[in-house]
Amino acid sequence: MTINEIIEENRELEQRYARALNTIAALERKIAKLQRENEKLRRQRDILLRGMQIALQISSKEKQDLHLKMIIERIRRETGSLGESNGRSG
Repeated sequence: MTINEIIEENRELEQRYARALNTIAALERKIAKLQRENEKLRRQRDILLRGMQIALQISSKEKQDLHLKMIIERIRRETGSLGESNGRSG
């Protein structure tokens, strides 16, 4: 292998290394975003589960429904979502 071939191969390897670093950085950003979304979903789940536990202790069906609607509204306020169409159709 000549010096020029070694130099060219080295350039190619440096380019591949730079692309690999960029790919790693992009994947790290995606992982961070997914972790934030996962934490948001975990909070929604925890609020909803606790609300359901409380609702089961309420004897009146109407009061249960009202309580669960309040829980869903709380989740919407705190996290900005949970099926925007849920609860609107009645």
